[in-house]
Amino acid sequence: MKEIHIQDTVKNCLIAVLLLFAYLSSIDVAFASQETRTVIDRIGRTVSVPAYPQRIACFFGPSYEKVFLLGSADKVAAMSIKQPPWSQKFNPAPKTMHIMPSYTDPDVERILSLKIDLVFYWNLPQQMEKMSAANIPVVCPTSSKIMPKTVEQFIQSYKDDIRFYGKILGKKAERIAERYCAHYDKRIKRVLNITSRIPENERPRVYYIVGRSIFSTQGKYSLGHWLVEIAGGTLVSKNLENYFADVSMEQIIAWDPDVIILSGFISADAIYADPRLQIVKAVKNNRVYASPEGVFHWGHGSSEVFLFAMWLAKTLHPEKSKNIDFNNELKDYYKNFYRYALTDDDVHRIINRIPPEGF
Repeated sequence: MKEIHIQDTVKNCLIAVLLLFAYLSSIDVAFASQETRTVIDRIGRTVSVPAYPQRIACFFGPSYEKVFLLGSADKVAAMSIKQPPWSQKFNPAPKTMHIMPSYTDPDVERILSLKIDLVFYWNLPQQMEKMSAANIPVVCPTSSKIMPKTVEQFIQSYKDDIRFYGKILGKKAERIAERYCAHYDKRIKRVLNITSRIPENERPRVYYIVGRSIFSTQGKYSLGHWLVEIAGGTLVSKNLENYFADVSMEQIIAWDPDVIILSGFISADAIYADPRLQIVKAVKNNRVYASPEGVFHWGHGSSEVFLFAMWLAKTLHPEKSKNIDFNNELKDYYKNFYRYALTDDDVHRIINRIPPEGF
């Protein structure tokens, strides 16, 4: 009997210790969530943010994809857009996430009711000030008004953006961000080793379509400008002053591009079926291509931008880029950063903008 009593006492002590540990842990979490630090966001604003954000709102288009990449998707409580099917396949949480269209007028009361402690947002001063006035920490994670003037600056800007996310999200995210930057650097340099030697007269002239209209393109210092250059082409609209630009059918015909790249939501079939474009070289020579789509839209600030560059180099210069095994590069990236082993069918679907089965 005495032995049984001793066992019960020991058991009760262990339970008490475990309960005390759980209580102290909860206090640590509470204090951690209240602790703040000061950061300078990507547009130069000084902002006080939680040292350990726990309920994040991803209201800047590609921000959820970055948070997911850096292993912090479990801390996202709201977002402004529905995520692409492949993102939902790898992380089902966005299917039930609070979707809050917030580009023009963020719902401050709703944000507060969800106990959001950090917002990633566009470089829109009026909207950011509205949230800041309600004591909602809000940061802009990209230097959208500082246009990269060289290929080197463009390459660096993506690394600076991902490192900023890592800094905001914590030490684990910072380590993943550094691993990503090394991976990204190696692949971009590999492409440039091939394409930087290509003379101007061998570079295809590319019309780059964004969005939902064949007349929507990008101009000087844009994503399209630098991606096409890295991949060994020349963007026909690179002298247009605006980042985003709308052009006329007459202008497209006058440019007479060798290749048309669709990075928005238009299919190649729609281009081939347009009677007005039948005289354009790209259409006559069957050189109209829709860019792949993975965890995010590759032409809209995705972390898969280096994969976009590799795919585009192989598309523009298949012979010169034949040593790039794009399918294996895609598999390697998804395995290392999303912990998902793509099948050959998955790769085919991503390259051809086909959603996963069941989506």
